[in-house]
Amino acid sequence: MRAGEPSAGFLLGEEHPPLEPGPAGRPLDLVLLDRDGTVNVRRPGRYVTGAADLRMLPGAAGAVRDLRAAGVRVVLVTNQRGLATGRLTREELVAVHGALLRRLRRAGGDLDGIFVCPHAEASCDCRKPQPGLLLAALRAAPWARPERTVMIGDQPSDEQAAAAAGIPYVGVGRGRSLSASVARLLG
Repeated sequence: MRAGEPSAGFLLGEEHPPLEPGPAGRPLDLVLLDRDGTVNVRRPGRYVTGAADLRMLPGAAGAVRDLRAAGVRVVLVTNQRGLATGRLTREELVAVHGALLRRLRRAGGDLDGIFVCPHAEASCDCRKPQPGLLLAALRAAPWARPERTVMIGDQPSDEQAAAAAGIPYVGVGRGRSLSASVARLLG
């Protein structure tokens, strides 16, 4: 991601500039991160609708920093059904992703892309567990090999999407943190 304030289209997951590969010798090409429950605290039955609702999971921002420092490109892939149901507005999602990006940048991290499924359940091919969102991220990084790409998430739908896309999966939650998982991936 370029420095400065990102566009609303980027934060909504609607703009996908081509991703440049990281430096030679990087341990992975690309990491795809789920959002709720992986990077920030999941709010069961509720949506994260503003910066005040966004609580980062311990060590998550540092994990993103460590991936980027190792030359790995990092992309957020998130289902946001609230956009389809009216429980989340586009403006709220821009505010949430803007706050997320600012917090990651304060820790020395960044996101190279954001991919959002805005649809209701079972109405598209991009809503995880369908692989469309992950495949779209791979199309933005045509140099990234699936076997050198990892999906990190906390839900069975994340794992199913990764399997359908032919991408290795690392699960977090229930005692497994993003920071510990990233440390293992980076060796």
